[in-house]
Amino acid sequence: MYKYLVLTSIVVLAGCSSTTKTVVQQEPYCYTDQTIQQSSDGTTNSSSTIECSDNPLKRAKLVGVDPKNCRPWQRQDVVNGRVKTYGGYICRDEKNNWRPLSSF
Repeated sequence: MYKYLVLTSIVVLAGCSSTTKTVVQQEPYCYTDQTIQQSSDGTTNSSSTIECSDNPLKRAKLVGVDPKNCRPWQRQDVVNGRVKTYGGYICRDEKNNWRPLSSF
């Protein structure tokens, strides 16, 4: 009985360890806008606005890119015998070249 329990445990653990798992990590991103004003009497006023989002298309708007010019991308590489999936969004820049959204 003990042999069967050990054998079953090994088979279950081996099956779990060989399962391919896709993990897509999104970059956290925020956009900061700062306004500094100096008045004629020499005083300085400033204000900062920080907008953050985990939605890539909202990020595109925040950095001045038309979301219609963006699309998702994905690729898979084999690293140490395991399949690793990468992905994100790419957008067309003003010269019509594709660039990662994180580079804007």
